[in-house]
Amino acid sequence: MNPVDRALWYIESNLHDPLALADIAGVAQVSPFHLTRAFALRTGYPVMRFVWRRRLTQAAQRLARGEGPILHVALDALYASHEAFTRAFKAEFGRTPNRIRNTDDLAALCLLGPQPLRTDMPKTLTDPAVEAMPARIFAGLSKRYTLETRFEIPAQWGQYDAEGHQSAHVIPDKWYGLCYNFSDDHSFDYLCGQEVTALTTLPEGWAHVSLTPGRYARFATKAHISTMTQMWSEIYEDWLTRPDLKPRPGPSVEYYPAEFDGATGEGGFEIWVPVE
Repeated sequence: MNPVDRALWYIESNLHDPLALADIAGVAQVSPFHLTRAFALRTGYPVMRFVWRRRLTQAAQRLARGEGPILHVALDALYASHEAFTRAFKAEFGRTPNRIRNTDDLAALCLLGPQPLRTDMPKTLTDPAVEAMPARIFAGLSKRYTLETRFEIPAQWGQYDAEGHQSAHVIPDKWYGLCYNFSDDHSFDYLCGQEVTALTTLPEGWAHVSLTPGRYARFATKAHISTMTQMWSEIYEDWLTRPDLKPRPGPSVEYYPAEFDGATGEGGFEIWVPVE
């Protein structure tokens, strides 16, 4: 069973008990850093937000069925008071618990049900090349994303191409996307651009990211760019659970060689992940 499946099983089995990220990661047999990345790629939620949304979903279903006083439902969902529960419930669903109790209408709520386990996830990547990478600098257009907005990244590439800016000292015919500055809520910065041999004045709105020397696992595929999310999930749910490929903090890299065609999404790409 992969780490996300272990985490999902543990969460569902212990949803009404206190849960902490470190404990869930321990059951998943990976580090909290690793689980955070893998879990978000699979579910679209940070681990603990998923836990609280599942609890609130179950609370909403109980309220609609008329089960028990609202305070009892709140305490079962591990909220300390009726007021705290009401605030969280309204922030999550846009309606108060009392309204759901009175109308028993869940149709307008975006509920989060149990997630299916994927122990049979197909493997498409071959063994990565692991190499000691020297210090490198990348420059380009950078924007911040959340789990909900990350699907807008292709539009960022479109803006980058349309603006046509070019930094001095650029290495031509190779393009990179870097994910970095991850926060606890799994928001992150994404830079699309190219490698440079030296830093000079950058165009307005651009940023640069430096990779410190260290080991990287390079996963290569000839698949269409639309499989990017699938590849990331496979890397974190399978490959990086192996003892010789433990992930470490640092920017991850999408590499697009000269053969990659941005118009069609064909030509293949690589994903580079920092490993110990």
